[in-house]
Amino acid sequence: METVVSRLDIKFVADNVTKAIKDIPSLKHQLPKRKRGNRLVFAVAKNIGEEGIDKDPLMLKLIMSICDDNNHRIRKDGCVFLKEYFKMDKERIVQSPRFQESYLPLLMDFLNDEDPFI
Repeated sequence: METVVSRLDIKFVADNVTKAIKDIPSLKHQLPKRKRGNRLVFAVAKNIGEEGIDKDPLMLKLIMSICDDNNHRIRKDGCVFLKEYFKMDKERIVQSPRFQESYLPLLMDFLNDEDPFI
């Protein structure tokens, strides 16, 4: 999945891909489909990085909703994604205002999560 996604440019993702995949991780789908949707969202997010998220705010909303899901297995996917995502460009991400505004509160929620596997 990531191999295909890595070939997409940011403008195409913002104009086409995010809108098409935004409902896949939603609660209206069964868990297996939601998990596949999560992987697709995360693959796109890794490909476009912070620059792409700046241009496509819907991507950040998708990431945040996955990380704040009521199902602990979905939240765990979000936690693993953030760990991998931060490793990709830690210095830049930590310096961005988004880290303080969005990612840090999310990380604090993960630290206080009721599920011990998160």
